[in-house]
Amino acid sequence: MLRASAIGLLLAAPASALPPESGAKMIAAARSVLGTRYEFGGRLGGGGIDCLGVVFLAAEAVGSCGWKSFSVNPTELVGRRELGAAVPGMSPVRSEELEVSQLQIGDVLLLVSYQENPAEPAVGSLGSEPVWVWHTGLYSGGGKWIVGDHFAGKVIEVNLQQYLRDYAFAYAGALVTRMEAGPSPRRCRKHAPMLSRSRALKSEKR
Repeated sequence: MLRASAIGLLLAAPASALPPESGAKMIAAARSVLGTRYEFGGRLGGGGIDCLGVVFLAAEAVGSCGWKSFSVNPTELVGRRELGAAVPGMSPVRSEELEVSQLQIGDVLLLVSYQENPAEPAVGSLGSEPVWVWHTGLYSGGGKWIVGDHFAGKVIEVNLQQYLRDYAFAYAGALVTRMEAGPSPRRCRKHAPMLSRSRALKSEKR
């Protein structure tokens, strides 16, 4: 488990830009599941997917490691830089202070709340208050993000600022991570991609 001091040092690191073609591949993969039913913990095996599942699906599109390579604990995911380094000034930042114009296609957005997750340490703080990650998605450009959304009950692509306003009761801010060349999980697992696995399971049921 990462200590808060170690996380702080990692969050201070600068974040380089993901190549445009890689960002485009990530978003194309995420858009391929738009409208898919939201399912907590879903990885399309039963036909559904959750917010982390969408991010992992997109990461598979630009990396050589399967979705099982990534930690499902957000604080660990950020601390290890598995999906890039935290962007300075957005690590985290209050929702109303998030500069959407500074986001890049393929950036990972982790929405934070003051509500404690007893399963892991805080990912950072807003002011002097610790915060934990409770939702994730991808910036897709044009002020929008793609997210496997429990409120909508499906994968959606919507205006990010409007979403943050609509759900200000649930999320206080966001932490943004940005990859330089692609995902870099600590342990790389090789297995069938998420979409291929989903298609294979559907074929078996016919």
